[in-house]
Amino acid sequence: MSTAAEHVKKLITESKLVVCVGSGGVGKTTTAAALAIAAARSGRKAAVLTIDPAKRLAQALGVEAMGNIPRALTPELTAPGSVDAMMLEASAALDDFVQRLVPDAARRERLFQNRLYQVIARHLGGTHEYMAVERLHALVEESGYDVVILDTPPTVNALDFLDAPNRLAGFFSEKITRFFVKQGEEKKKGFIDKLRDRAGDLAMGVLGKALGEGFVEELADFSTAFQGLFVAIHDRAVAADKILRASTTSFLIVSAADPVRTAEAEAFLQTLDRLGIHPRAIVANRVHIDRGDVDVDAGAVMEALGPAGLTAEAATAFEAIAAGQRQLKTVRQRDRRGLAHLERLVGKQRVMVVGELDQEVQDRAAVEHFLAVLGLARA
Repeated sequence: MSTAAEHVKKLITESKLVVCVGSGGVGKTTTAAALAIAAARSGRKAAVLTIDPAKRLAQALGVEAMGNIPRALTPELTAPGSVDAMMLEASAALDDFVQRLVPDAARRERLFQNRLYQVIARHLGGTHEYMAVERLHALVEESGYDVVILDTPPTVNALDFLDAPNRLAGFFSEKITRFFVKQGEEKKKGFIDKLRDRAGDLAMGVLGKALGEGFVEELADFSTAFQGLFVAIHDRAVAADKILRASTTSFLIVSAADPVRTAEAEAFLQTLDRLGIHPRAIVANRVHIDRGDVDVDAGAVMEALGPAGLTAEAATAFEAIAAGQRQLKTVRQRDRRGLAHLERLVGKQRVMVVGELDQEVQDRAAVEHFLAVLGLARA
């Protein structure tokens, strides 16, 4: 087994959380699923949560539809362990979060029906990342899994996800919650009075006209119904940030070998380094590897055939084949340079190379082949 393969084997047996990061289109979801299956085959109870789903892969793994509810992969694929597959649905995850933290059914229903809550749940920027943080906390700390594999969105959005706990904790800070939650002497004032103190009658009038006469009442109702959740959200965000930085959490960068992808991997590595996060390894995926193909020399073929030569159609076909081979040779040279770039970043022993497959990973055989290339096939 190669040193890189050993890194991955240790990663799935020693980690409580594995985070797959990288740019779009490099096979993060496939890699995450393969790691979860390999962990299960070593006897672990695994979960794979995708924030950037690939429906074809879900079908290949025997899961017709994925959502917040865990879907078990078939035992034939995962035994002796197990894998539950999930796809984050932010609004449903927020509803579930409120369901668990608000025991009073009437208050909970009032919050669900509130228009401001509906905007936050379905349209507010950042809600997806925030709920990913919450879901991650629940899976790692409360669900009894031995290992959780997280498939993140493409690079830029993944950075938003990694920073979400800090932003969420900052938003729901003591200063913010004090505004909404009645404390000390402020208990004597109603919510509307406090709003008037801060925004002024004119501002409230403008808001009322712009958003409807019921806006202020809905805002007050939202504050009352949401009371008590602010501290819980803040605390969960802080806990999630600790999980991401824990010694039992491993980051795996998935990249291709072309210059654009390797440059993105380097930028991502630098950003993670600034966050104090050091990836365990890099998976160089979809690499065009030299397999010892025999080049077709159209000119040599014509010369060997002598005066009879080839038909015009055959000559054109041979030239097309030769052109394709020249292009493949160029791509392979490019990928070799890309691999050298990745190896300079983290060391050759921490780069695992996965060759370009002849087909998409969309059936059981292809999944097994991908696992074998990763060095994670069944013994």
